Parts: sequence; C-alpha cells; structure tokens
Amino acid sequence: MREQYDDLILIYSNKEDGNMSKKYGLEADSNRKRFIAKMGLELNRFLLMQADNQDHVVELKEEVIDTPDLYYKLVEADAIICKYPNVFLYLNFGDCIPFTIYDRKNHVFAFAHLGWRSTYLDLHQKLFSIFREQYNSRLSDLMIHIGPCIKKESYLLSTPKQMEEEKWKPYISHVKDDLYSIDLSGYVRDFFLTSGLSESQIHIVPVDTGSDSSYFSHYRSTLTGEVEGRFFFGVGME
Repeated sequence: MREQYDDLILIYSNKEDGNMSKKYGLEADSNRKRFIAKMGLELNRFLLMQADNQDHVVELKEEVIDTPDLYYKLVEADAIICKYPNVFLYLNFGDCIPFTIYDRKNHVFAFAHLGWRSTYLDLHQKLFSIFREQYNSRLSDLMIHIGPCIKKESYLLSTPKQMEEEKWKPYISHVKDDLYSIDLSGYVRDFFLTSGLSESQIHIVPVDTGSDSSYFSHYRSTLTGEVEGRFFFGVGME
C-alpha cells in the first residue's frame, strides 16, 4: 500500500509481500528489496530504524544519509526526525503502532515505533512538543498518521501497567477474569484531538493486525502458533 499527503509518502506491506524481518526468515532482505521496487522507490534511499521500546528521539544528520550504502545502515532510536527529501525511514512491525507526525509547511517529519511501553512513556507527546517548540509548527500544518496496528478489540492483557494511571482509565476495558483490552491508538489519537488538531488531520489505517490474517501479528501468533513474521512500514518526503 502507498499513501501520499502533499510531499509525504508512506508505504506498508502485508503478508502477500512476505516476511520482512531477518529474525523470522532469511528471505526478508529479498522481500524488502522486491517490495521497495514494487512501490516505485529507490532502495538506497531507505534507512533502517532499530527501536528499543523506550522514548529515545534522534534528529537525522546529513552525514548519516550522505553515504552510498544507506540501505545497509541503521539508526538506533524509537523516533527519528527527518527534514531531508528522498530519505525514507523504515521499520518492521508486528502489532505496534507505526506513527508519523508531519509538518507540511516546514517539510519535516518524525517516524516512531509506538509499542505499549513507548506509548506509556508518551513518546507521541514528546514529539509533538519538539515540533511545536523547536520547529515552531502550527497546529494547522500538522498531520498525524497511525499505520496498521493492533486495536483494542484484539489487544487483551492481564492487569496491564496502564491501570495504575488515571489518564489511561478511558482506554482500558475489563473483558473477563483478569483480562483487559487496551486502546493504544485511541489514546494517541485523543491526545492530538485535545491538543487542537482536527479529525481530518489524523489518519488512522483501520487494519487491526490482531485479527486481520493478511497482516503479521506477534500477539496473534502467540495465541494460535501461526508462523511469525513482520510487515514493512516506511515513510519519507519527495
């Protein structure tokens, strides 16, 4: 799938494109290359992000991207801010939120991995503050994109850590026994709505990776024993 908003391009794969993580198969590299070509983009403009499930933010430096073998490099971060055109950040996902915040006037975006821990640490709020304070982003110029991820209907946990905090109560529902559903994407969405963005500025892919068998899901694989894998999500500016 390929989506575009002004000069921002977002691409993401599904199971038909194959597993994209080397951890789950040696075919991952060839699958990535084939998918990037399918999307009509140049392989050596892609830079891998390696997340640590924290709230570590990195601003991409020109010396990192000024290299002939960018595809074979990686940057360790939970979020990367990029102001350079024709540089695509990517990561492989299996339920966590592929998150993008984009300033269409200043031509800068941030790409983040929002797992339960980085969402609990409010990484999305941290990025919003950076854009507002360091890039002087106006609310009307911002766009939020939430890619395919596990939704509240599928994400059930036993006594989740979020129960300890009052602000999470609207996003936790008791299902049965000690199981609770967690609405991570709703928590992220509502922060931006209450911060002044309109619904038209927030794009949420409706795919629930926990229940949609056309996408890889770590959560579902632990329940069903199905072969595990990861799908590709990348974002960059023209």
